[in-house]
Amino acid sequence: MSSKPVNQMLNNLSVKRSAFNKSNNPQPSGDHTIAIVDIGSNTVRLVVFDAPTRLPVPILNEVVVCSLGKGLGKTGKLNREGAVLAMKALSWFTLLTREMRVEKIVFVATAAIREAKDGKKFVEDVEKKFGHTVKVLSGTDEARLGAMGVFSGLPPLKGIAGDLGGGSLDVISLKKGAFGESCTLPLGHIRISEDSNGNTKTAEHIIRKNLKSELWLETARNTPLYVIGGAWRSIARLYIEQTRYPLHVIDNFTIETAEALNFTRLLGGLSTQSLMKDGSVASQRADTLSFAALVLNNLIQVSQPKKIIFSGYGLREGLFHELLYEEMKNKDALISACEGFANRSGRFSIYGEEIFRWLAPVFVGETKNFYRILHAGALLGDIGWAEHPDYRAIHSFIRVLRLPIAGISHRQRIMLALMVYARYNGKQKQYEVQQVRDLLEKKDQHEAYKVGLALRFAHLISGGV
Repeated sequence: MSSKPVNQMLNNLSVKRSAFNKSNNPQPSGDHTIAIVDIGSNTVRLVVFDAPTRLPVPILNEVVVCSLGKGLGKTGKLNREGAVLAMKALSWFTLLTREMRVEKIVFVATAAIREAKDGKKFVEDVEKKFGHTVKVLSGTDEARLGAMGVFSGLPPLKGIAGDLGGGSLDVISLKKGAFGESCTLPLGHIRISEDSNGNTKTAEHIIRKNLKSELWLETARNTPLYVIGGAWRSIARLYIEQTRYPLHVIDNFTIETAEALNFTRLLGGLSTQSLMKDGSVASQRADTLSFAALVLNNLIQVSQPKKIIFSGYGLREGLFHELLYEEMKNKDALISACEGFANRSGRFSIYGEEIFRWLAPVFVGETKNFYRILHAGALLGDIGWAEHPDYRAIHSFIRVLRLPIAGISHRQRIMLALMVYARYNGKQKQYEVQQVRDLLEKKDQHEAYKVGLALRFAHLISGGV
C-alpha cells in the first residue's frame, strides 16, 4: 500500500512538536485559573478550572445544597432559608478564590433566580456584597451552554441534549456542530415534585403535557439523547451499581432505549426510603430522584431516541469552553488532555508525538478513530515510569481507565488502558483487567495488545532519546 494515505493521516491527526510545545505553554490571555460560580435552583457550586486548556480540569469543586427554588412554584419567590445559606456559601467561595489567587471569576445564575419575583433583588445583593457581576442565564442560554459542555468533549453531534436542574428542564437539538430548536420547561426535579404535591400520577400528567407541547422533539427520533445534570447522573450511577457494570465512569456511559425506559419507570415508582436503602443514592438526591426519573422516562417516550448517553459535562464546562480562544477550541479534547498528562509526567526528551509518527505507518488502513486512540496511547506510553516495576502495568491500567479525559467512549477508554497495560508487559489474567476486558470484542482486545507491544518496543529501542 502506498505511504501517501498514511502521510495524509499523520498530517491530519498529529500536531508538530512546535505546536505541542505551544499547547502546553499557551499565552492567550494570562488567565491560569478560571472559577465559575453557578447559582442554581438546588445547589450553589464553585468550580475552579486549571486554564487555559482544551479540556477543563477541575482543581476544586465545592457545592452547597441551598434549595433556592424550593417552594418557587407556589410562592413565586426564592426560598428564604436557602437565600441566607446561599449568601454564606458565596462568602466562603469568594474567600477560597481569593486565597487561591484565581485570576478570572464568573458568576452565573439559572432558573430559580430567573423566575423568582425577588430574583433581581437577590442578584443586586450578591453583586453589591461580592463585587462580581452575576449573569442570569435565559432558558435558551442554559440549553445551549449545557449542550456546549457535551460538544466540548465530543466531535460534532446529531440528536438532542436534555439538561435537568432543580427548577427547569432545558432541551436543545444538536445538528452536527450547530444548535437547532430548544425549549425550557418547568420540569426540574424539585419543581415537579412540589407542583405535583409528591404524587407521581399528577407528576406524569404535568410532564407529559409540557413535553407534548414541543412537537419538534419528535423530529429527533432514532438519534442519540445526551443526558446532562446531577440528578440524571445519579440515575446512571444507580444503574451501574444495580447491574454491576464494571467501569464506574459516567461520561459517555450508554444505555439502550428499552433498558432506560424500564429502569426509569422502576425508579419513578420508588419511595425515598427505598432509594436510600442500599446507600447508592445520597439523601440530598433521594427526595426528588424518582421525579427526575419520571422526567427522563417521559422525555424518552416522546423523543424515542436511538440510545441514551450520559454526559459528565454540562453548563459549567460549556461556559468554560466559550471562554477559550479559538485556536484552543479547535483542538481535539482527548489528544489535548493526553498531551497535558504526558507533559506533566514525562521524563525523557522523546515525546509521545514522535512515537506516534514512528508507529502510525505500521497500522495501515485503520479507521480515523483507531489512529486517534493510537495517538493517545503513544502520548500516555510513559505514564507509569515512577511506579515500582512490579506495579507499573496494573497501576497504569487503572489510572488510564479513570483519567478525567473527554471525547472517548467506554470501549475506546478500555482499549487505551489495555494499550498502556501491554506496554508495561501486564499479564492478561490480572483480575482488574478481566473485569472490563470482556466489554470489548476479541478483535479490539487483540488490537490493543498489539499496539501496547509496539509501544513497548518503541520505548525499548529509543532509550527515551
